[in-house]
Amino acid sequence: MKPILSKADILLFILIAVIAVSGMILLSGSGGAQTAVIRQNGQIVKEVQLDADQSFWIGSVRFEVKSGSIRFAESNCAGQECVHAGWLSSPGSSMACLPNRISVTLSGKSEVDAIAE
Repeated sequence: MKPILSKADILLFILIAVIAVSGMILLSGSGGAQTAVIRQNGQIVKEVQLDADQSFWIGSVRFEVKSGSIRFAESNCAGQECVHAGWLSSPGSSMACLPNRISVTLSGKSEVDAIAE
């Protein structure tokens, strides 16, 4: 009886798997946010380079920058949704603290069209 998979089928499967994994690795590391644009009431109040770890306040909101990412670290808003939102690191991503009317948008180079976080 003839085997279901030949050696050529197995080699082809391995080759396709290696190409798929390589593509995922290349796309996951493509680009990185370089600047965070912080707006309050729709006006740009600060542009922050994400290459240096730092912490700073804008009004009653404290931001933290670490390892190329930024987050709302502290806020006086009631629900604390902005603080629990976590870190932003992908170009084009954004988050906001609606009670304080502050938003953050990341800009930088990216080789992909969109990234969902």
